[in-house]
Amino acid sequence: MEKLSELVWLYVKGRPSLREGLKYGIINHSALARLILYELELPEDKFDAVKVALIRTSRKLAEKEIGGEEKILDVLRGSSISIQTKVAAVVSRKELEVKAITHARSGKYITYIIEESELEKVRKERGIKLLTKNLNLVTIKSKEEIEETPGVIAFILNALAHEGINVVEFISCYTDTILAIKERDTSRTYELLASILK
Repeated sequence: MEKLSELVWLYVKGRPSLREGLKYGIINHSALARLILYELELPEDKFDAVKVALIRTSRKLAEKEIGGEEKILDVLRGSSISIQTKVAAVVSRKELEVKAITHARSGKYITYIIEESELEKVRKERGIKLLTKNLNLVTIKSKEEIEETPGVIAFILNALAHEGINVVEFISCYTDTILAIKERDTSRTYELLASILK
């Protein structure tokens, strides 16, 4: 059997909301220890050991990640946001003769971000796997330090996910982070990102 502290860490690691709560010291360690005992089917005599492992994990997360979050926010402060409306995402098995805003190739597929005015050219093509209309493109232009700072993209995507905003397509290119989102989510996305980038 794995060490108990490793089991606790794996449990917390796979649950971002618990990780955040432990990092800021706002989770009841006893209650979480009881939940872990139940979910991992551990004997009750392991309660104290699980609780101690949670307390240690909280301290480590606070030391390591709170400072890291400040670095992330420092990179994001001063970034600019631009929005391009009326775009679509097209996933194709083959190259398309289309004027793309941006594109990415991965294995069998190519994802194109195009203006909706280009859709007529695409509709006639074979090999289209997925076509998503009514998108807007949010581009975040950051400092060069984004390339060397771990967690910046995860921080942005997490913030959006917590607000129930789905990123339909995502492309990162040097200092640009490009998010394709549904039209209806644009104002909430802008407000959230603007509050982070202040």
